[in-house]
Amino acid sequence: MADIWSFLQSQHLVPHLLKGYFGLESEQHRLTATGQLSRAPYPSTFSSRQTNPYLKTDFADNMLEMVAPPSQGSRLAVRNLTMIQEVELAHLKNHDFLWPLSVPPVFSATDLHFAGQFNSRAWVAQYHDYLQAKYGTSRELLTGIHINFSFDRHLLTQLSAHLTSTTESAIAWQNQLYFQCAQAFVAYRWLFTYLFGASPVAGNQLSGAPVSFSAPVRSLRNSNFGYTNFAEETITYASLAAQVRQLNAMLANQRFFSLHEFYGPVRLKGRATDLADLLANGIERLEFRAFDLDPFAASGIAPTTLDFLELCLAYWLVTRPTLDLTTARERNHAVAMQDPTEVFAWVRREGGQLVAQLREFAQTIKAPAAYFHALATVQQRLQAPTKTPSGRLVQFITSDHQLLNFGITTGQRRYQLFAQDPAPVPVLAETYSVQEQRLLQAAIELGLSISFTPALQISYHHQSLSLTPTEPLIPSDITARQFLCRYFALE
Repeated sequence: MADIWSFLQSQHLVPHLLKGYFGLESEQHRLTATGQLSRAPYPSTFSSRQTNPYLKTDFADNMLEMVAPPSQGSRLAVRNLTMIQEVELAHLKNHDFLWPLSVPPVFSATDLHFAGQFNSRAWVAQYHDYLQAKYGTSRELLTGIHINFSFDRHLLTQLSAHLTSTTESAIAWQNQLYFQCAQAFVAYRWLFTYLFGASPVAGNQLSGAPVSFSAPVRSLRNSNFGYTNFAEETITYASLAAQVRQLNAMLANQRFFSLHEFYGPVRLKGRATDLADLLANGIERLEFRAFDLDPFAASGIAPTTLDFLELCLAYWLVTRPTLDLTTARERNHAVAMQDPTEVFAWVRREGGQLVAQLREFAQTIKAPAAYFHALATVQQRLQAPTKTPSGRLVQFITSDHQLLNFGITTGQRRYQLFAQDPAPVPVLAETYSVQEQRLLQAAIELGLSISFTPALQISYHHQSLSLTPTEPLIPSDITARQFLCRYFALE
């Protein structure tokens, strides 16, 4: 740590440690007012899911996938995700709502069959059918939050160049730095599952899971029965080289359909999707896939969660800890399947040790107050498991071991709050004019590129449109969508 720390200080890079970028992805089911799977078709006003970067679907057409544009810091990241969700909410009909939990309610056999067939994305039909046959419909219907994270580019470039030797390139060091953070997350996944797990009850029977188990649990989705590859197909995090070799072998032996089938807790992302490019041109971000939807946060994730994750990653980047991954999977499963009102002594002890180290680190780098608030929240949850999301959900579980009433009430309330707000995109109302909101809403529906920095801008191919509260002036006889279509010659 001493060498890296002294370099960061000498180059005035310490403030850049907490200037990372987040890109959030949320999966949520569109359900009817009674909690059944909605049969509503995918909105025809949205551009193709094959090309729209923000609005997509996952396994079934009612399983909405919302992808927010990346931004610096947790609060803008959550705002951007909320923005995408509000565009989706504007197109809900017939009292449909977005289910706020990672595990869907118990679906009837008719609903499950429909979900298995409800996929109009012809370009992924083969992959869809493969997943259904291998993992089962119920398992593929689990949802969650995916967190894409990248360190400040200037920080990483300077640090990689500093560490470069005659035997390893800057790209190799960048890969190593990112991979060590991925390893640390895997080693401490049990802590994130304890703190943020929010899937305490089962819906329909999951393939490979026991027919009955002691419920409630902390996070069924994050257990070995949930959103993961089969045990015999677990991918290693022992080293980057070992992981790449194993993934290549899984593809060559047709054990995996594609790299998309790697359901590890964190995936390495680069410019392209193939592993050769990843090694040659470098890891550009990490995709964390082990977060349940937080039903107590309107967007499905709280800024505090992102602040804690970012502080951990900055700490692991600087300290480059020595980790033991041999029992990581077993420890995480034990925590995931524990009663959410209880806490293992070793979780409280080791979690408390990490929090103490993070607090000292935050003080050393003079972290903003939000990061200390995140640590205080984590400390409270370590002391009182009933303050964790799953611990809080226990009071809403009914005698049939379900959260149907809670899910319906929460989802419908959020839709009603949105519908009653006069702003087109309420989360943007304090910052952007009604015209800007309407243009952004239309741009998202059309799949145009949007950017908030350094100024608000909508782009398509090599053409751009800068926005202000009064410019461009949209004629009164056309909509924001029609204006953008004419401006970018889309129709």
